[in-house]
Amino acid sequence: MLFVFASTANSSVSEAPSAEISDTIAQIEVRDIRQSTVKQSMAVASTFVGMQKIDGQLINAAKDFSAIVPNLYMPDYGSRMTSSIYLRGMGARIDNPVMGMYVDGIGLAGKNSYDFDLFDLRRVDVFRGPQGTLFGKNTIGGVMNLMTLSAFEFTGLRASVSYGNRQDAKATVGYYAKPNDKTGVSFSCNYHHCDGFFRNAYDGSKADAIDEASTRLKVGWRDSGTGREFNNVISYNFTRQQGFPYHFAGQQVNHNDECSYLRHNLVEGFSLSIPVGQSTLQSTTSYQLLLDRMKMDQDYMPLSYFTLMQQQQEHYLSEELVLRTGTYYTADKRVRWHSVNGLTASYRYNNMTAPVTFMQDGIDSLILKNANNGLRSAGFADNILISLTEQSFVISSDFLTNSVNLAAYHTSYLNFGEHWLLEAGLRLDFEYMKFRYLSKGTLHYNISGTTVNNRPVSSRVEGNDPLSYIELLPRVAISYNRNDLTVYASVAEGYKAGGFNNQLFSDILQNQLMKDMMQDMGVEFSTTQDYKVSEVITYKPERCLNFEVGTRWRRLIGDRHTWQSQLALYELEVFNQQLTTFPQKGTGRMMTNAGHSRSMGAEFSVQYNYKGLELAAAYGYTHATFTRYYNGRQDFAGKFVPYAPQHTLHASATYTFSFDHDIVRQLSLNVNTNALGPVYWNEENTEKQDFYALFNANISLKMKYLTLQLWGKNLTQTSYNVFRFVSMGNSLMQSGKPLQFGGKLTVDI
Repeated sequence: MLFVFASTANSSVSEAPSAEISDTIAQIEVRDIRQSTVKQSMAVASTFVGMQKIDGQLINAAKDFSAIVPNLYMPDYGSRMTSSIYLRGMGARIDNPVMGMYVDGIGLAGKNSYDFDLFDLRRVDVFRGPQGTLFGKNTIGGVMNLMTLSAFEFTGLRASVSYGNRQDAKATVGYYAKPNDKTGVSFSCNYHHCDGFFRNAYDGSKADAIDEASTRLKVGWRDSGTGREFNNVISYNFTRQQGFPYHFAGQQVNHNDECSYLRHNLVEGFSLSIPVGQSTLQSTTSYQLLLDRMKMDQDYMPLSYFTLMQQQQEHYLSEELVLRTGTYYTADKRVRWHSVNGLTASYRYNNMTAPVTFMQDGIDSLILKNANNGLRSAGFADNILISLTEQSFVISSDFLTNSVNLAAYHTSYLNFGEHWLLEAGLRLDFEYMKFRYLSKGTLHYNISGTTVNNRPVSSRVEGNDPLSYIELLPRVAISYNRNDLTVYASVAEGYKAGGFNNQLFSDILQNQLMKDMMQDMGVEFSTTQDYKVSEVITYKPERCLNFEVGTRWRRLIGDRHTWQSQLALYELEVFNQQLTTFPQKGTGRMMTNAGHSRSMGAEFSVQYNYKGLELAAAYGYTHATFTRYYNGRQDFAGKFVPYAPQHTLHASATYTFSFDHDIVRQLSLNVNTNALGPVYWNEENTEKQDFYALFNANISLKMKYLTLQLWGKNLTQTSYNVFRFVSMGNSLMQSGKPLQFGGKLTVDI
């Protein structure tokens, strides 16, 4: 493990004054009962990142926690819609995530809302391993809890501006006030513009430029005398960006049609907590609205093959009641018991349209070529050829998904004596979904040498398919806690929701149109599909069983040295693993269940503080392979699961000079690195990104009201890829971001 130490210089150094906003764990209150329960439990692998590190290392999005959290990888590619998450060898590129994300106790409805600019972030807690017993579906790998600053922790004005290369400009302002001792109100907003890092060689345009604006209003009321409180948070995010800067190996981004993403996202959350005897009852209600639109040149070439415009309107409503009982003792007071009990209900309505426009190059190579080959196979003469009247045509696809989720859960906590804690929990989760789809298209064809001219053919695929399942999610854990040492073992199950393959319908209808056109001519035609439609409409939930042992140690040596370390070893058995695949002969993509995989690994983190010096490191190792996966053509047993890195590494060294001066308070120097790899890009394991490291540094000068930072990322200009895939037989990729540098000025009044 390599640490880089910041060199010291002769200066007037004194004890650091107490920070206006402390990062001390003990001073942070987690308002959500489930979150605080997990935090107080010793039997979980966890990472806590405070405000000082978030600001000091320029963490601006959830993706920036990759490698800082062992075995967590959120690659930065595509667009804000692309929020792929890989944790402990699990993850998929589309649909449901393996990690739940909460903002101020409100669970975000889907991963389309996960990627946004973070501002005035107070603290981040990440709990690794299945958290389904308390948090339900799509927490198969863990939970990330983002807590923003509130008026109960800071009052006054907080504003910042930053500027970096590629016209990367950000501005944030927030006002935090306490009208009285019980009430806190804050309002904050953020704006971000960046020209992006890639150019489209086709027309010289910016391939990944972004404009983003967010605002957040928080109102809280707390009565310490009665224990009652409520909190309301409403936030809105607007994103407009050029996206999907994919390119061929050794070439630049080069496409002739628009690639972009537009998003409106509104989240309203209200929580109420009241004491009930010795217990506490908490209600959390949220409403979320997502309106977004994606435009994509799906061939990613300067040719006119086909384009996609996907729009969706999603409404999500959820309610959760949680009762945390008081502590009860046996007669001899050697055994203590308390529990967490919950009921949840949620409803999701998603209306999506996804028309695909086929243009001349796509018509020629994907439709007419196959159709005319079909004529040759049927014995027609070479001069009998099919052509289309249209130079372009649209395959329209409309999808309506309604889903209901109901759950009940219970977890008991038993303390035996002074050192032992036993946890046992069970969740019953029920999911019902209804999927209505209609995909249709019309074209007109001609046959040379015949009287057939401008003859119409129409095709449609429609249905109304249900999907339901019941999941039982148990968790058992035991921990031994003595002084500063904790040792634990746990077994837990989790699941990732199943769903419907709506991104495959353009391929389905394209083949149906060819088949109907040939049948209209009296020719039997075998479609080019390498799958059965009835078998790919739905995919099953992914389930995992996690066995884990771990330890954590925190030691205060004297009054200046602090040592914290954590180690976890785990084995994950994953069943019906969900993988994104592209049909070999088609143009769509779909989710498939890949049988069985096994992931074994380790996670280690350490932090050492002495006076102004802080050294920190986090390492994750994952060995995730298929134990059973045959896709009908090839057996992948023993192959590494794609897209999940085998190693993640974060190392950081910070030295802070503290000055006994009324104006100049602190000077901090930080160097850090985030490294990961190798990452395999396919199930065959023939393509991969080797292990690579990104080196970063920043200098921060803290004054009475101002903080000035100078920063740089990827200082060694490491060249690497963050994404690679195959479509229409072509290998495409996205490069990682090059050197970045800039400055930031923060005002706290």
